[in-house]
Amino acid sequence: MNQSSSDDWPVLARAGPSSVGSICSGSGAEGVCARHCRAQTPLPPDYEGGETMKKQLLFVAVIVTFILAGCAGRAAQPKTLKPITFQAAYLAQGNISFAAAYVAKEKGFFAEQGLDVTIEHSSPGGGEQLQRLAAKDIQFTTNTGANFVKLVAEQAPPFVAVSVLGQEGDHGILVLEDSGITKIGDLAGKRVGYKSGEAIEPPWLLAMLKEAGLDLKSVEMVTVGFDPRVVLPDYGEGRVDALQVFKSNEPDTLQRAGYKVEVFKPEDYGVHFLGQLYITHQDFIRDDPEMVRGFVRATLKGLEFILDPANANEVTDIVMKYAGKDADRGHNEFMWKTEAQYVTSKDTEAVGLGYVSNEAWQEMMNVMVEYGSIKEPVAVDRFWDPQFVQAVYKNGKLVWP
Repeated sequence: MNQSSSDDWPVLARAGPSSVGSICSGSGAEGVCARHCRAQTPLPPDYEGGETMKKQLLFVAVIVTFILAGCAGRAAQPKTLKPITFQAAYLAQGNISFAAAYVAKEKGFFAEQGLDVTIEHSSPGGGEQLQRLAAKDIQFTTNTGANFVKLVAEQAPPFVAVSVLGQEGDHGILVLEDSGITKIGDLAGKRVGYKSGEAIEPPWLLAMLKEAGLDLKSVEMVTVGFDPRVVLPDYGEGRVDALQVFKSNEPDTLQRAGYKVEVFKPEDYGVHFLGQLYITHQDFIRDDPEMVRGFVRATLKGLEFILDPANANEVTDIVMKYAGKDADRGHNEFMWKTEAQYVTSKDTEAVGLGYVSNEAWQEMMNVMVEYGSIKEPVAVDRFWDPQFVQAVYKNGKLVWP
């Protein structure tokens, strides 16, 4: 891809009957130049018309010199890369959608797709990445399934998801292993903490309660912050019995502090939400589909690299390059390894990584409508364009480069 074609090379006009007219091809240029840009052997001085021929040969030699210089210059020219910006939706860390981009950058996958990608990050809760995408100051950012659908339903931004890495959601319900709570049904009469950033109780959590035969009257829902110690026995006032968590974050934090935990996952109760995804501006899809396709292909190549167990240490090294020397290596590795468990599904088996069916979106939206997260479902083709994922796979294999 992005190699010079024969049309890029100059065609030299013929300089007399003995001169060389050639087209220097970008494929095997040196061989073509060697074959077609070869000066003739000088003739003996007593040859009739020798002076005229000498002048012609001298002229040919000059032309050949220019041709060879041109071939060398073409070979030395670096491939021109298109500069774009990917801004992750949080601080630098091991989230799978961040890690796939980090790997694509560091392993040269973006460059192989003709892209010079600048990777930036966002302050927590600021939403600056969405503002910049709306202004087309950046080309890509990350989001999650339910949050993105809610954004589209309420604000109708000109954004489109082009690749879905998380085939299941990021959240779960955490309890201490010695709490006596062994299933969701045991939460009856208990205090359940959910993130203060949620406008309402998370629909996936309410759906889990329903699957266990409970409802909002069965439990006490409490808004909490992001400190997982709120579930510990000695926390004091405000303590909860169960806590909404990111499956790849708080469980590791508490386990590393010496506590044994259990995490109830929505998918284990038949509740399927979508996780991390890449979004772009609809104008980029219209005006530069090749750029969008290149980004999707490169990040999926990065994801394939991540999924190879032989690359685990290198993946963590790459993540830490972005997370910084003060970040905890073990925690960041736990993060990407946990999230890597949820990037495959029956949909990805049918097409490839990053793909999700319209039915999966619809299933999630039905739950969101049922529990008041959105008023009504949104047409899937309004915010999801699978063409790029579909284009980079053939018979289930990523086409590379």
